[in-house]
Amino acid sequence: MFVNKRGVSPLIATVLLIAFAVALGAVVMNWGKGYVEQTAQNSGQKAEMDLACQTDIKIGIKEIGNTEKVCYNSSADYAEFMLENTGNEDITGIRMIVIDANDNIYDEDDTAFTIGDGSVSPKYTFDYSASSVSGSLQLLEIVPMITVKGRSTPQPCLKNSVLLDDIPSCT
Repeated sequence: MFVNKRGVSPLIATVLLIAFAVALGAVVMNWGKGYVEQTAQNSGQKAEMDLACQTDIKIGIKEIGNTEKVCYNSSADYAEFMLENTGNEDITGIRMIVIDANDNIYDEDDTAFTIGDGSVSPKYTFDYSASSVSGSLQLLEIVPMITVKGRSTPQPCLKNSVLLDDIPSCT
């Protein structure tokens, strides 16, 4: 009954297995191509931002007559400061982090704040009255933010922040 039945020859079976493996490999490579390209693009943007943060960003509180232009008002819950950008990159936003005497923390990003390279900002008033932070400030941290190519929103340069822990009251 099975005498006249013929199977696939070993040569044809080998060719079919190789063709199947090549087709499967092409499908996997095409599927993974987008992932690899996206990962490479994200890594490039992160490296560009890290390099710009380390080499081109340098901010500080503006000093006039050996007095830093920073203060806070504990009754109205706001802080005022003037920043100086001595770096080579425009700052396109800042993140303010406030800690009060009771260790309450509040942070806020302001992407409308800009300082050109080599410039001084006008007096900036940071109102934190809507937060849980109140009374005397224990710490104010100002983190510069930059916009890198390929990103639409400013990214923080965390290692280039200004830490202020002895802030005088506004008069």
